[in-house]
Amino acid sequence: MLELKNVSKSYHRARVVDNVSFTVESGQTLGIVGSNGAGKTTLTSMIATLIKPDSGEILLEGEDLVRNPQKVRSMIGYVPQDIALYETLSGRDNLKFWGKINKVPKESFKERMESVCRIIRFDEKMLKKRVADCSGGMKRRLNIGVALLHNPKIVIMDEPTTGIDMQSASQILEAIEDLRRSGIAVIFVGHYMEEIEKISTHLCVMSEGRVKYFGEKEKVLTENGGSLAALLS
Repeated sequence: MLELKNVSKSYHRARVVDNVSFTVESGQTLGIVGSNGAGKTTLTSMIATLIKPDSGEILLEGEDLVRNPQKVRSMIGYVPQDIALYETLSGRDNLKFWGKINKVPKESFKERMESVCRIIRFDEKMLKKRVADCSGGMKRRLNIGVALLHNPKIVIMDEPTTGIDMQSASQILEAIEDLRRSGIAVIFVGHYMEEIEKISTHLCVMSEGRVKYFGEKEKVLTENGGSLAALLS
């Protein structure tokens, strides 16, 4: 489904992502971990079509990200670490706005919004609330909802549980599991090892721009000390 072939990216002659290759299939959750500066954000930004690789290929459903960015973007849901919502609008109006931006057909918007709200555990009362009056956890969940409206094939989440309460974090992890069961691929960048181990089907451990470990979670952990903490040490 998603295939990276020898992808590299440099800034000011410093190689930030170095010859990365891997695949992600439908219904898999790939947890990407690594220390600060490992290249995680640059790598996911390239997959999300926000920046171009210097070399290599990124293919989604066989479509080249660099050659056909618009077509690829229609298949990607991106959840940035920073909240991308309008604070003065309600949750419902934010979904309506982003639905238009992502070209969700009017005739299917109501159905898509109801589906998304089930995934992010949003009820009618929450939808009516102004974003400015929402808790951090509600904002994070709504941020995810925005990324799901156009029914993407793959969703990229950059630390979606940072700075929120345990209940909201748990609801987000449950939403990720719902997405996986529905056949959507999820790429999850995080630094809470317990969360990554809990939700991931596959792991990608990065160090200095390179993939240090990659594969099915149980196999990677069993062969390398039994825990993510051991892989990162």
